[in-house]
Amino acid sequence: MSFIQKIIDVGVKPETEFYQKREVRILNIVSFLTVMGALVGLTNLFILEEVYPIAIQFFVLTYSGLIIILNHLQKFKYTVWIFVFGISLTLLYVGEYYDVSTACHMFYYPVIFCVALLHNPERSNYRTIAFFGIIVLSFFVSQVFTFHVNQDVTFTAEQNKILFYYNIFTCIILTLVLVYIMITLINRQHDEVLDLLKKVNEDKVVIEHSLSEKEVLIAEIQHRVKNNMAVIIGLFNMQKHQAINEETREALTEAKNRVLSISMVHESLYRKKDLSKINLSNYLSSLCKEIIHVHPLHDKIKLEEEIDLIETDITKAVPLGLIVNECITNSMKHAFQKKEIAPTIYISLKHQFGNVVLKIGDNGIGFDEKTVKKDSLGLSLINSLTEQLDGTTHFANSSNGSNIKITFPA
Repeated sequence: MSFIQKIIDVGVKPETEFYQKREVRILNIVSFLTVMGALVGLTNLFILEEVYPIAIQFFVLTYSGLIIILNHLQKFKYTVWIFVFGISLTLLYVGEYYDVSTACHMFYYPVIFCVALLHNPERSNYRTIAFFGIIVLSFFVSQVFTFHVNQDVTFTAEQNKILFYYNIFTCIILTLVLVYIMITLINRQHDEVLDLLKKVNEDKVVIEHSLSEKEVLIAEIQHRVKNNMAVIIGLFNMQKHQAINEETREALTEAKNRVLSISMVHESLYRKKDLSKINLSNYLSSLCKEIIHVHPLHDKIKLEEEIDLIETDITKAVPLGLIVNECITNSMKHAFQKKEIAPTIYISLKHQFGNVVLKIGDNGIGFDEKTVKKDSLGLSLINSLTEQLDGTTHFANSSNGSNIKITFPA
């Protein structure tokens, strides 16, 4: 790496943000050029001799060197302000020291060009406006006010003429050098962006491959969980057929249905490409039919469904499935004891104002609120599962049936 390139990259690290990196490099460039310009300006000693303002050269060298040092120390928020104030004071002094006929005001043009390049899209636009305001104020003051900084210095007409051509020539060369360096810098940043995009694409391929492997593994896990639960369901069925007591058979059926509601979640995930979402419309509809099918009156029970196309993840699907299982099981177990009733169960799932509302009901005989066991397993499960959904539960009961309404965040 060349010496100039090392100067340009002072303070730049791989982890430095893109626009901050550009700002630091531009400041290093303009500081380096300012130092070079000050050194070249020493040739004016041959023209002006003892009237040459040597102090301003030391000032320029000081703040330019300070910028590079602060960049090296990662003190980026100070360097740009030091440059703007430093170059503004320098040009203000030069404008007051030399006669207007020397065209010293021409140096404002490359400075404005530099300030425009220092605009950082990640910073406030007011910062850039402030930079231009400082430069414009410096130019305005130098043209309108006179501070007589060179009261004891006189320039001949010939010296002013030489300085005029000298300043014009210097500004042109300085601007051309700036343009060349900036184009080189832009090309370099273009190459960096291409390298970054190439690395991002390579990382993307690796990530996609990794995700594909994980999806296959997750799908296999879902499949194995489903199979394991199918084994458990089979065991429940065997125990149910062997049970002599009717109450035991009912308890085994209820336990089997709870496992079934969880098993169907994993089956839904296994069959989908998207392993993170479950279609509640298909899942709840299939679950209701499976639960009703095991009831002796399954061929007489009418199921009414009004389920929106809602998708959710497994953390909500499992509690919902268990809630639906408990509600339908309770309806079939208690609601249709009167034979003259044409048994009907309805389920509704709707989006309402950012929430999901689940309603399950029947047209049965209702329940006796005085005698119902508040601490029963079914009700305890429903309340506990609703809490998992961060939802609320509302029961309604009449002689024409009972229903439950559960509201939870979408």
